[in-house]
Amino acid sequence: MLRNRRMRRIAACLVLTQALAPSAGLLAPRAVFAAVGGVDGLHAVPVQPVARDGLNQQGGDASHNNLFLPFDAKTGVAAFWSGSDFIVVADRPVPALAHASGGGGLFSSLDVTVLDTATLIRLHLPEHPQLSLSHLSDGWVLQGVTPGRSGASSSPSSRVAQLFKVGAVLFPQRQPGRIIALPDPASGGRLLIATSRVASGGVAQGRQSVGYGVRPSLEGVVIAADSRQITLRSTPEGAVLDAVALHPLPVGQAPDPAQTGAHGQDWGWLGFSHTGGGKSSTRLAAAQAAFAAGQPWQALKSLEAASPQNEPAVDDKTKTAQTFLQAAAALLAGRTLQAQALNDATCGDAPATRVWRGLYLMQTGQNSQTASVLLASGFAQLQAYPAAVRALILPQVATYVVRFGNAAAVNLLGTLPDDPGYDLARALLEARAGQTETARVALENLTASSSSQTTAYARAALVALMLDKDMIAPSMAAEAYGKLLDNDGQPAALPTGPKATIRLGQAHALILAGQPQDALAALDSVQAGPDVPQDVLAAAYQVALKALIFPEAAPKSLTAQAAHSAPLSAAARFALVASHLRFVEDGAGKAKVLVGYGRLLLDAGQPETAVTAFAQAAAMLADPVARAEAEDLLAQAALQAHRSELAQRALDRATAPLLPDDLATQRAYDAARLAAEGGDTAKALTLLARDETDAGLDLRGKLYESEKRWPEAVLVIGRLATRGLPEEGVLTDPQRALALRLATDAAAAGDSETLLRLKDWLAGRTLGRERDALLAMQIRSIKGHSPAH
Repeated sequence: MLRNRRMRRIAACLVLTQALAPSAGLLAPRAVFAAVGGVDGLHAVPVQPVARDGLNQQGGDASHNNLFLPFDAKTGVAAFWSGSDFIVVADRPVPALAHASGGGGLFSSLDVTVLDTATLIRLHLPEHPQLSLSHLSDGWVLQGVTPGRSGASSSPSSRVAQLFKVGAVLFPQRQPGRIIALPDPASGGRLLIATSRVASGGVAQGRQSVGYGVRPSLEGVVIAADSRQITLRSTPEGAVLDAVALHPLPVGQAPDPAQTGAHGQDWGWLGFSHTGGGKSSTRLAAAQAAFAAGQPWQALKSLEAASPQNEPAVDDKTKTAQTFLQAAAALLAGRTLQAQALNDATCGDAPATRVWRGLYLMQTGQNSQTASVLLASGFAQLQAYPAAVRALILPQVATYVVRFGNAAAVNLLGTLPDDPGYDLARALLEARAGQTETARVALENLTASSSSQTTAYARAALVALMLDKDMIAPSMAAEAYGKLLDNDGQPAALPTGPKATIRLGQAHALILAGQPQDALAALDSVQAGPDVPQDVLAAAYQVALKALIFPEAAPKSLTAQAAHSAPLSAAARFALVASHLRFVEDGAGKAKVLVGYGRLLLDAGQPETAVTAFAQAAAMLADPVARAEAEDLLAQAALQAHRSELAQRALDRATAPLLPDDLATQRAYDAARLAAEGGDTAKALTLLARDETDAGLDLRGKLYESEKRWPEAVLVIGRLATRGLPEEGVLTDPQRALALRLATDAAAAGDSETLLRLKDWLAGRTLGRERDALLAMQIRSIKGHSPAH
């Protein structure tokens, strides 16, 4: 025992010493012997079993084949191959790893990008070495496995299985993490990644299906989603894959024909019929009766009451019915935390119950496109429910689908019932259909409703309609929304739902009025919910940030309106962007915002922050040309930050088929800058050989000047001066400096012809007292010399 304690102390000292070493990053290879974990599905080989407390007594090469990943127990991890890169994804941002180093061994190519929602680790390993990933108490260890070494291989039971359910595929996980959506680094294809917080062994064998493919993985579940219909969500049972569309692709098992009608299993579970099956239960029967009568809160009371002594034992079918009914009742009673079963692997995908998943997504403010499709697809099913239940559900469902659904989803609603509960949905439907005057009159009538909630919604919708149809200016709309928030003259307090809708509308109006900072302030007081789904709120933040970053893109009329506001300083502008980026969903839209933000940072002399912005953008872009541009900008920022290794990796990735000429030229220029900084002048000049841009000529001239190759320098700087020095007029300071530079190179080359031609071109215009004196001295110094070319 004493020996073990001593060994632990030594190991701790070694780890601490390595962490404090100047050359060691947070991910520097650590001499840790990993416990047996997963095996690469592409290279199923044994993993050497080792002891956690031991020290590495082998040569230095062994330590270079271990990479410690300090992810805590709350962080989910996935690992898989993408082309020549091995990818590790953690489902939380770990900013401390941004400057991590992989040392000098197998993992020396380590590259880390910290996103707002995840951490992406890339290892460029084109030879696909055999790897294992092991979970320890304080993190994970990625290990290079030496071929031919003996040891225990992972058992099939440790790999993630695929269970086919009705309309879905379940990937069981003991401790599932979050779902991360990223473009495939190699192909740009859409990847849906389900992480795991404990070792699961990943997916051993890939499988191709209609619309998607399951990738082999070392850890987690990786889905290549070829169709936009394919979704992946995390449930307590594991990751669930399904297709969400009005006409979804076949996923999982086909449904039982007996359960696909309007009176399917949901009717039995909710107590609308006696098809539930299983043994009778007094509590369940009482709860079902209350629910069918439109009293979900009473149904909850019945289910939560203590079971009396004479309550018979229930079977699995009855337990499932109780679980579903309790979740449905909790949802309608406003207890969303108790309704999570509606989104799980049992109730979330079956045809008869997935409409309740849509209701759950709606009430919890999750993705509006997924929710509206599920709700529209099940609208007819809900219409067959008892009247008391319909009254609790259908009006808000209709309003939600009209507000957020696409045209196809709206069409599935059909003709709405002639009932006052649908008046708001009908008015919004008329506005969508272009019947502006009819919608305006209907909304004005609803502002006099006896329901304070209906009145507030109608007033907000009326302002939105008038703004959308250019009946009022954006500034006037923003002011109108502000008055609605004040709620003056109203008999009741402003309800929470309409308040969120009003603030969202106010933010939209402020953006159009050229006041994005005020729009962000309005959005900061909004929480995602049924009135403002998460994706809608994220999109509003994205629009506001774009207006803040690209003010030149705003119409001139709006720019004039914004001129009355106090201008933002660069520091305040950057602070606003940095503090709100996390509210924008990852994807191509956010990447565009990040690229614009990164350019501003570069211009402001903040290359390190720009590096982060460009790296995040590149990780989110699927389009190969857009991604290549982001990588090249990353290289530029890295060069300014004196991070040559990062710049080289970025330039290596800044390629794409049919790369536009301007981007190809820029990439070659940046590669030349990198080569020049590394002292490889010959390579830099080769890269610049066909670059006739001002920047390219300037750099080529500097390289010739550094090597005292004066005739070549004169040729290059002469071309630059020809296009940069006007024939007449006062010269700017950069133009004067260029003229003197050409004169200096020509004098060094003994090129009197160029000097005299430059003197004639300047025609007596001054370069400034000191520069004029230098020019005169250079001309005198070459008198009697013959021209160099």
